[in-house]
Amino acid sequence: MNDEHPQSAFHPAQQPQPSEQPLCQQQPYQQPGYGTQPPVPQAYPVPASEPDGIGVRLWRAAYPVLLIFGVQVLAGIVMASAMVGSPMFRTMAGGYEFVWLVLLGTVASQVVAVPFLIAFRIMDGNRLRAKGAWKEYRLPGFGKLLLCFAMGIATALCAISLFELTGFGDDGTQELVFSASPFISVLVIGVIGPAVEELVFRVLLYSRLREWMAPVSAGLLSALVFTLAHGNVTQGVTAFFYGLLLAFVYERYKTFWAPFLLHAGINSTVVLTAVIGRGFLSSQATAPLIGITLLCAAVVAGLVVLAFKLAPAKEKELPVVS
Repeated sequence: MNDEHPQSAFHPAQQPQPSEQPLCQQQPYQQPGYGTQPPVPQAYPVPASEPDGIGVRLWRAAYPVLLIFGVQVLAGIVMASAMVGSPMFRTMAGGYEFVWLVLLGTVASQVVAVPFLIAFRIMDGNRLRAKGAWKEYRLPGFGKLLLCFAMGIATALCAISLFELTGFGDDGTQELVFSASPFISVLVIGVIGPAVEELVFRVLLYSRLREWMAPVSAGLLSALVFTLAHGNVTQGVTAFFYGLLLAFVYERYKTFWAPFLLHAGINSTVVLTAVIGRGFLSSQATAPLIGITLLCAAVVAGLVVLAFKLAPAKEKELPVVS
């Protein structure tokens, strides 16, 4: 008896083999009564969007500054019109009260910019978080912030001495205005003004430029805009150098407080010098003025080197959003 298994009806070489064609090339499934099923459309990769041009990037950085500047100008015009139309204006125009009106107008033009600054900062934060590029940094120590304030004082004294030496010093206007109320002048010119300007030119403008520019390029461009915003040659000469220093400390310590304290030190020193120190500088001969200027310049250079050598700002570890 043959115990072998019966031979299959098909020879192994003749057994039907599964189709070796790719699935995408097989015949589509036929449904009775419905005809041939349409092929599934093939998905193609979406091409990456091209980066914005330099003109678009510059406009994105510039238009908030232009908008805020326009709002401040409009607020100043409204304030001036209200003062001129007031019956008390004629009696106040000849006394110290007029200086109060000027300072009040300055405060008004600065305060109206704050809501716009907050709105733009929130927009930037949301945009950078969506891109995964948002970073937060730890506040630097008290010593580093004090260094920024001291740098501002030394920088202002250097500029004032240099102006006296070259004959471009104050013609008495600052002394007249600031002497009316030194405390209010320091508050407005030395605190409120620097706070708003640093929010505009460093926190807003410089930060937007740094999204696509190197620190040096962003610092130079923001300093140039800062210079043009001052609107006169005398202030413009020093404003460019101030703008570079302000951008440097902001880049180094990644906080509003660093350029604010430096700027506050500059402006407060200018106000107090105009009130109590201008007579001393004006009475000095050329040689002492040269010595004061060189000494202040050496102090500024030393503080800049010290700020560069100290540890920069440390980035915070943000919580991971699941």
